[in-house]
Amino acid sequence: MKVLKKIFVAGTLLALIAVLAATAYFFVVTADAKLDSGKLTQAGNYAEVLDADGEKVAEVSFLGADKKVKLEDIPDSAKYAFIAAEDKKFYRHSGLDYARMLKATVKNIGARSFKQGASTISQQLIKNTHLTNEKTLERKLKEIRLTKQLEKKFTKDEILEAYLNTIYFGHNCYGIAGAADYYFGKSVQELTPAESATLAAVIRSPSRYSPFLHPEKCLPARNGILKKMYEQGYLPQAEYEQALQAPLPQKQENTISSRSYLQCVSEELQDIALLYSPYRFLHGIRIYTYLDAALQNYLENLKTDADRSGKSIVVEDNKTYGITAWYTSEGNIARQPGSLIKPLAVYAPGIEEYLISPCTPIADEPTDFDGYTPSNYKDIYHGFVSVRQALSESLNVPAVKILARLGTDKSETYLGKMGLRIAAGDKNLSLALGGLSEGFSLQELAGAYTLFSNRGIYAPPAFIRRIEDADGKILYERTIEKRKVFSEDTVYLINEILKDAAQTGTAKKLATLPFPVCAKTGTCGNESGNTDAYAVSYTGSHTVGVWMGNADNTRTSITGGGLPCHYAMLINKYLYKAEKPEPLPICETIEEVPIDSIAYEKYHEVLLAPPEEPSRYTILASFRMGAAPTQYATSFLPPQVEAEVRYFNGSIFIDICQAEYFNIEIKRSNSRKEKIIYDGKARSYKDSDIKKGEKYLYTVTPYYISDAGEKIYGKALTLPSVYLRKGDTGQFEDNGPFGRWWENCMSNL
Repeated sequence: MKVLKKIFVAGTLLALIAVLAATAYFFVVTADAKLDSGKLTQAGNYAEVLDADGEKVAEVSFLGADKKVKLEDIPDSAKYAFIAAEDKKFYRHSGLDYARMLKATVKNIGARSFKQGASTISQQLIKNTHLTNEKTLERKLKEIRLTKQLEKKFTKDEILEAYLNTIYFGHNCYGIAGAADYYFGKSVQELTPAESATLAAVIRSPSRYSPFLHPEKCLPARNGILKKMYEQGYLPQAEYEQALQAPLPQKQENTISSRSYLQCVSEELQDIALLYSPYRFLHGIRIYTYLDAALQNYLENLKTDADRSGKSIVVEDNKTYGITAWYTSEGNIARQPGSLIKPLAVYAPGIEEYLISPCTPIADEPTDFDGYTPSNYKDIYHGFVSVRQALSESLNVPAVKILARLGTDKSETYLGKMGLRIAAGDKNLSLALGGLSEGFSLQELAGAYTLFSNRGIYAPPAFIRRIEDADGKILYERTIEKRKVFSEDTVYLINEILKDAAQTGTAKKLATLPFPVCAKTGTCGNESGNTDAYAVSYTGSHTVGVWMGNADNTRTSITGGGLPCHYAMLINKYLYKAEKPEPLPICETIEEVPIDSIAYEKYHEVLLAPPEEPSRYTILASFRMGAAPTQYATSFLPPQVEAEVRYFNGSIFIDICQAEYFNIEIKRSNSRKEKIIYDGKARSYKDSDIKKGEKYLYTVTPYYISDAGEKIYGKALTLPSVYLRKGDTGQFEDNGPFGRWWENCMSNL
């Protein structure tokens, strides 16, 4: 008994010491935790927007910042939706729900993390307005102490009112009054039970449960809250069943916030707020952007008499991956990219995978791909073309052929690295021509093209560089998230091809610019008109994207090589009116080798030209390291000729075959002398300077003239001798190994 008593006493003392130590730790850690009543309101909820030079260009208020509402003006169903969803014991506890805290603690210990928070509405109000979003013990202890202070100073109704006026509803929207207007276009007094439950669902995770972004997740979350309201006695059964049938709100035109640079800043701010904590921005911030204010003004006023549709224009700084100007009349909508997708989904991946090089020949001809029969513009086909020509002139059939060999899985992987996600149903060969069900925005497409001026490195474009609070403390600073998509040599080769596109291809309206520029165009439409017309150009400094079309798909006659390309040219002129752009990066690993033009043009084979081959019969071609051909052409190794001799009507004929690229020497021998009777371009020769009663022997020697002017001889061919009798016919002394082969030769010419 004495031992047990001692153990009991010792245990009690240890427990007491632990309690005292915990109490002391609590008061030490929370010593500076003081309730600030001023933070419980949204006073000063605004943002200053500054351009790239740090100059203030605008001051904007957050949605709902000026919309406060009294608790008595909020319908009971709205109040109880939040109580049912967040804190059903709100009116019964003194700020802390100890049972929930104990349960959460047990779960957190088991999970070895702070997964369960068990925060009451009072605690949430304190965390949102006074503390950070850190999941630490110190922050939690401060939250507890401040919550106790809050409960002592304010009534439950005052706490609930402050909570509903400061809670974040996503889309840069604070407070229930602003949320009612934003999501439903009505005042808070008009909210129905279903609408109230929707708002209560949204605050759990505004990016996850927004009815505009993820209605498939919002609906079950809303219905779950309606069920809690019914089970807790806040909603009669008839109203509950009626609310379950109510539809979610649809995004209205006045909720599209992407029609100007400032509105895109607002959208990006929303994502940043969700990544960090939207409550850090409650009391005024400064937003530093990449905006070029003069360029933005230029874009907003850029128009011609030929405008026949809406348009969007984006300019991105290639070094910072920041958007310096953005204008749109139609919204930042996703559209089919048309041929603009070809370098991204087909040609760059094809080069990267060593399937093609710029000189690779491809048959441009009508082709049936298991029932899919793409056609070129105006059904014009060119026979065998190079990859360079196919891309610069935006031919369709070659692009589909390359994708068929590459595979849509690999194409999808590369597009994903550029932030371009495609639907499962779009993984087919029409992807090569931009035939997508969902499409991409102009900002996404221009952002992908930026990697071609950055050695194959992609980073998502952005509007915001940095955010500071009113005191200059940095709340957010952008980290450029770069990822390698293509090798430098692949990018270099694509750039060289797209320079051709801007000079002689589909984007040749840019050829007047006094500096190198790369460009690609794209057009979507059919015989009734076009829906989308694109031009994207880039230098070492900027990427310029232009789209023309209408959000409602109204048809237009505009093509990518027309007005969009003209606008791209004007914007480039404006950008570089004072100085030329930075050059595009060079690549040291590119191999430039001469290939044999005879094999290339006649047989569509890419073969190395031998060192001794005259340069007039070679083409200088560029390849990735390791992609150049290794086999030599044999046209000039050594020069060869086939010939035959025949007699007809008093003359001897030397018929030449398979020597179209060489010169020949014809030497004649008879009883009197030996003489070169012809020296020149290979062709059949007629010798009329002959006498009867003589025997003639002819030797044909092929040769070509080197770049140094030297004759490079091949093997001499001695023909059968011819004896001319006194009569009028000739006789062959020796038919040789050829027989009468020349008949076949002549028939094949």
